[in-house]
Amino acid sequence: MRLEIQCEDRIGMVREILDLFIPHQIDMRLVEMDTKRRCIYCGFLDIPFLQLQRLLAEIRRLESVEDVKTVIFTPFEREHNALYTLLEALPDGVISVDLKGEITMVTELAAEDLNVSIADLLHKPLQQFIKGISFSKETWANPKVGMSKRIRIRNKTLLLETKPFFVSDDDGIENPAGTVIYLKSELRLDRQTASLKQAPNAECHLEIYFQSAVIKSESMRRTLAEAKAFAGMAMPLLVHGEVGTGKRDFIEALFQYWHKQQVDPEAQLIIRHARDMTCDAIVELDALSGWFVITDIEYLDEQVQVDLANWLTRQPSVVSSFDASVRLISLSSLSRQQLSDGTTLNKSLYFALATLHLAMPSLRERREDIDGLVQQVILEQTERYRLPIPTVSKSALTKLALYSWPGNLKELQNICLQALLTLKGKAWTADDLMLPESSTMASLELINDSLEITLKQWEANLLRTLYPNFPSTRRLAKAVGMSHSAIANKLKEYGINTKLPD
Repeated sequence: MRLEIQCEDRIGMVREILDLFIPHQIDMRLVEMDTKRRCIYCGFLDIPFLQLQRLLAEIRRLESVEDVKTVIFTPFEREHNALYTLLEALPDGVISVDLKGEITMVTELAAEDLNVSIADLLHKPLQQFIKGISFSKETWANPKVGMSKRIRIRNKTLLLETKPFFVSDDDGIENPAGTVIYLKSELRLDRQTASLKQAPNAECHLEIYFQSAVIKSESMRRTLAEAKAFAGMAMPLLVHGEVGTGKRDFIEALFQYWHKQQVDPEAQLIIRHARDMTCDAIVELDALSGWFVITDIEYLDEQVQVDLANWLTRQPSVVSSFDASVRLISLSSLSRQQLSDGTTLNKSLYFALATLHLAMPSLRERREDIDGLVQQVILEQTERYRLPIPTVSKSALTKLALYSWPGNLKELQNICLQALLTLKGKAWTADDLMLPESSTMASLELINDSLEITLKQWEANLLRTLYPNFPSTRRLAKAVGMSHSAIANKLKEYGINTKLPD
């Protein structure tokens, strides 16, 4: 329980307040003063309500007390927890030691680097856990400047950076109080650099938002080209594609690209699900500035569809993105045929929404991008969950490339996350990746009652699928473990078109 007592700042005030707790036999756990707000905070174990009422009444009767109330936490507790949360959010580990070199605070990531639990680290000498480097007592007792040293723990190289901190006394003199230590990992630095490179200047060049390895496929390059052409237009845009193809993320990237070119810094990206749309929301569109995105447009209420169609009809037929206040973007997992047949959407609304349309390709259409997407997903997830980056074998990548991916990018993310959590520190092989049975493989039947013909047909289909991922006879030969000449002969025998030169 915490009490906040607002009172005058005078000599003896704290003692008078604390004396009232003694008859109640209350064990004080915390006393804190905030001179700027003229408040005294007292912390103790919960007491019965009637006893609390009597105590509050006694405190209010004290001279100079203006108010007293219960609070959940004190300013120091709030500040301490905010600071610790910030430290835990940092990409590297942090340790604080006192003037004796004993650990007074440590984050989870630092404890993980040292391979010791936080409980076992606290109030122990740091020297005990970092071997191969000597810290003299003078280093901790009289810290003057920071230092930077490379250390090695558990076969992992870390950069240890120290910075002393000071506390001012009543005369304004700064006295050393301890040292903060930052443990930087080369692996984590590489991850951070890669994360920054993932979307540098996305607002200037849309292609740079995507790593080159994930836009190798013709279908994705075509989508990017169309998106750039449509970005500066003010008319409605319909984006359709199967579930999990990344439509929403793509629109967020496109908005960044568009927003950089606008004169209105207040333009916003507003995203709503169709089920949350009401007729009142349609009326409010006129007051908005930016892009208004409706996801799963097929779930719009019938009356909302009518109102939205009417709103679109009232918009000027010729307008630039600089003149328009709000642009309507709609997303759907249905095909254009399903959306336009009048079953789920009002036909007049559909044709108004689909003034421009953009197709997000499925993962089956992006097999050349799968290797890059796997690496991108792994990088994002290891950074988020602070897991080691695994190596992925060629057999595993081949298995992923051959899978049909009905869940597209979302399914790929799920598969990668499951593997990361269950195969910590282990290289991924094809057997490690648990994929649903491929419907293509399940339906394989004997052709012309001949095993030889069936195997040749299967081999031809396999090489035809693999070639876009390894677009040269030498790369494909290396991937499947065969000689260059053998693969070249098979590609020629099966009539597989090799557009790219060796």
